[in-house]
Amino acid sequence: MPEAAVLAAFRYIHHSVLWICCKKSYQNVIYLCALILSFMRGQRIFNEYIKDNESNKAIVKGRNNKLVTKRNECLVARYYYYGHYKKMFYEEIIRQLVGEFFIAPNTIVNIIQENTDQLQFIKLKPLPLYYFQNHWPHFKW
Repeated sequence: MPEAAVLAAFRYIHHSVLWICCKKSYQNVIYLCALILSFMRGQRIFNEYIKDNESNKAIVKGRNNKLVTKRNECLVARYYYYGHYKKMFYEEIIRQLVGEFFIAPNTIVNIIQENTDQLQFIKLKPLPLYYFQNHWPHFKW
């Protein structure tokens, strides 16, 4: 462990200062390395929590809302397709969507309920099958 501290000190201290400490005693090198490492640790804490606090707030982690919206639009379109064109029953449609989107059945039902306006738009303005094929070509319509 002291050797690792000495190697770390070589990165942050001028060579001549370390050479002088080595001539005096090995204990001085250990003390100097501990002092430097504690200073570096304090500097890291300062930079993380005080100085760069504004830049850390800009990073948003989690799901991308645009991609979730696109997925939900596709899911509602598939729901309409299976019900209108394939004449499937409700349970069959939910089971099919679970297999396609890898989402729990309850989540699929919630997504459909949250997007009833899109479902009403599709129902009131009957869209031809090629509309779905052009928007989501990776699915077999």
